[in-house]
Amino acid sequence: MTEAVEKAFEDAQKQSLEAVMILGLTEDGGVTINSSLKNVQAMHWMLNTSIFDINVFERQPKEKSPQAVDPEA
Repeated sequence: MTEAVEKAFEDAQKQSLEAVMILGLTEDGGVTINSSLKNVQAMHWMLNTSIFDINVFERQPKEKSPQAVDPEA
């Protein structure tokens, strides 16, 4: 495991989680999915919700810093 993966696990363990799904990429490019959910529909819902949340986050406009705005322009 890389340090980034270990840090992600540590950060997740600090939270009070009811369910977890771990998606991973192996060194040879394969995909692995481990889940505490046994219900396929619930796993599908979690994946769709996370994709929606990521898209919303990416589309939010970036705030401009006060230094980037020229007050005399």
